[in-house]
Amino acid sequence: MSNDKDKQQYSEKNIKSMKVAIFCIAALVIFYFGCNFLKGLNVFNRKTYYYAVFENVGDLHESTTVVFNGYPIGKVNDISLLSSNPPRICAEILVTEKIDIPSDSHFEVAQKDLLGGMIVRLVMGNSPTLAHKNDTLASMLAPGMFDGLDGLKEQLASVIASVDTIGISLKSAFQPQDSANGALMLKSTLANLDASTRHLDQILATNEGKVGRVVTQLEQLTATLSNATPQINNIVENLDNISDSIAKANIRSLVNDAQSTIANLNAVTTKIENGEGTAGMLINNEQLYKNVTQTLESLNTLIQDLKANPSKYINVTVFGKKQKNENKTDN
Repeated sequence: MSNDKDKQQYSEKNIKSMKVAIFCIAALVIFYFGCNFLKGLNVFNRKTYYYAVFENVGDLHESTTVVFNGYPIGKVNDISLLSSNPPRICAEILVTEKIDIPSDSHFEVAQKDLLGGMIVRLVMGNSPTLAHKNDTLASMLAPGMFDGLDGLKEQLASVIASVDTIGISLKSAFQPQDSANGALMLKSTLANLDASTRHLDQILATNEGKVGRVVTQLEQLTATLSNATPQINNIVENLDNISDSIAKANIRSLVNDAQSTIANLNAVTTKIENGEGTAGMLINNEQLYKNVTQTLESLNTLIQDLKANPSKYINVTVFGKKQKNENKTDN
């Protein structure tokens, strides 16, 4: 009986020990997963480490998010100092997403927002060769949002000083005890501007209908021009075709022909002036001209006499024999 009781007690102790061990293991597992969860890690995701060496990391710190095109793909796992002269700082970057990274890609540390938060961007390269785990990629520090504003601050300060000077001048202009004439001139100018504005308002109010008609006509003209655009394009194309035809015509040959014709006319005129040919002799020989003129006058006189006395030159006898007999009887 005592042996059975001892065995039972021993088995109960073993069961308790096993429960304690299982509980401890479960606690360790829960602690591990809980810590990773609090760190933003998913233990079931793949883990690939890359390294980047910087001369200046700015405000970069561990657990900084690494993004690709705005999508978080990992975080900065560790930052360590490699050397101080020259300064070289190594950042261990954990990538938890399955992504192919070309070997010429680089990590860029940039400012996340106006509050000063930092972020690491993965900028993809174009190399056909992919980077492997634990490779060191190129890195750079992007300029901050407010970098380079020192010179702008100086310019703003000078602008503010100029505005301050203008304000003081205006203030002195509105004070009669300092410059009464200037104040009066400024007030007069403002009064004239006010009167001009009122007059313009009156003109617009009086001619509101005319202005509306003008606007309507302009709209109609615009619509008409828009509708006539194809015809205008055709006219322009026709003018272009005419210009091309004129440009392609053999203008040189036409000019040469005209010059040849003028040269021939000059040669004929020269011959006439020199008395060559019939026309030249008629124009240049005065005696021949007189003879031709006298001949024409004689011919004209003969034609007139012929018209006045045709029987003198033309004897038409219808009954010739009878007339002869009558003449004989008379004799």
